[in-house]
Amino acid sequence: MLKKMRTFLTNSAETRENHNDPEFQTHYFKARQADVMKAISGIIQKKPSCRLLGISEERGEIAFEMTKPRKSFVVITVITVKPFRVAVDLNVSTETSLPFDFGNSKKIISNFYRELKEELEFIGTSLAEK
Repeated sequence: MLKKMRTFLTNSAETRENHNDPEFQTHYFKARQADVMKAISGIIQKKPSCRLLGISEERGEIAFEMTKPRKSFVVITVITVKPFRVAVDLNVSTETSLPFDFGNSKKIISNFYRELKEELEFIGTSLAEK
């Protein structure tokens, strides 16, 4: 119950390798880094509520902002772990007048991972040590 409440009492969310919620663990895809970056850019550009702020191919980062449902800033990190094994992590911050966003940041992550799985071959989560 307390974990569920914490989900709604924050204005940011991020994924990581050892997150306690499997939905928010690092996701791995079978592709080249350039193909993953292209797929992510494509997803962002399809949404009228998203504005691409920058792409750094060298650092494997893409930054964009969303205007709906709430104004949010998103940074996606794409890292090649092995040939054709690419890790994708997201960091989302939502602008609100309150100190929490009612789970908006986590919803953005869930939706983005779902869309990326439709574009690329998903391998699994939390695979760094495997």
